[in-house]
Amino acid sequence: MSMYTELNDLQLDVSEYEEMPLTEIERKKWEKRVLIKLHKRKHNYSKKWIGLAAALLLAIGVTIPLGKVSLAQMPFVAGLIEHFINGDKPANYSAYKTAIGETAENAYGKLTLNEVLVDADRLLISSTFEPAKGVSFDYQTFLSPHVLVNGEDLQKSGGAQSIKVNDGMYTIYGDIKMSHLPNDGPLQIKITYDTISKRKRIAIEEPWVFNITVSTSQLEKDTKTFTIDKTITLNNGQKITLKKVIVTPVSTLIYYDTTEASESTRFKLISSDGKEVPFSEGYGSSDIGDTSYTRYVPIDLEKETYSLIPVNENNEEVGPEVQIR
Repeated sequence: MSMYTELNDLQLDVSEYEEMPLTEIERKKWEKRVLIKLHKRKHNYSKKWIGLAAALLLAIGVTIPLGKVSLAQMPFVAGLIEHFINGDKPANYSAYKTAIGETAENAYGKLTLNEVLVDADRLLISSTFEPAKGVSFDYQTFLSPHVLVNGEDLQKSGGAQSIKVNDGMYTIYGDIKMSHLPNDGPLQIKITYDTISKRKRIAIEEPWVFNITVSTSQLEKDTKTFTIDKTITLNNGQKITLKKVIVTPVSTLIYYDTTEASESTRFKLISSDGKEVPFSEGYGSSDIGDTSYTRYVPIDLEKETYSLIPVNENNEEVGPEVQIR
């Protein structure tokens, strides 16, 4: 089984949501939900944020920039975050990552927190898991982290993926979405793995816990935010409001409001020469108070201009073009 096949297995924890009967209006709305075919990897493009209250002996480590850490000190190179973001053409995010290299152990085995990367609204985590003898674990078994930032629970949703390296080692990736992230200095982050899940979730009596300090100064320096606040009318008369665009060295994030439009409407990002920027993931909702988003690979606004065009679930253009700047 290839690494990319394994990457398609995304664990989502929905146990905290009580099943409720839908009204007729809600049922019709849910019939419109779509799964968007994504570039390279699969993600859920769904109505609600699905929180992953996640997974798993205390490891308090001093963190240092990755560039000052020899790769030989890391458990293995294959688990670098760059491979999780783009396995085909991994970039170099050494300036933005924090290398940890701390290991904690309990009855389930050893978990090493390799590195962490903060990107706009999310936390990307790479860990290495070495199961203890007798512990059943495979690429469909998940350790999903729960994260506190500066003592606050800002986590909205998340995903976890497990990739087999060899019979006794797995790469554990985490992608944790946050409601927001503080921008007033280094972040004090607590990462807890307290459940292990496959067909069902099992609580870990002695969870793996890591307390780390992560600097975001370089990422903030190289991040550009463009406030748009522009409402456009679609071809069918519906309206959609573009809120803002955040361009980081890791991704491009578009926020918009589809309260007055179909939540399956999203935007495609086009360069000045007509090329479409690869789509990474998205979330759409027409509920009042919710904000939709679409994420793409990073772009360089110093070299080229870009425009956003609203499209439907079939990637058909349904409204006018809006230039980012």
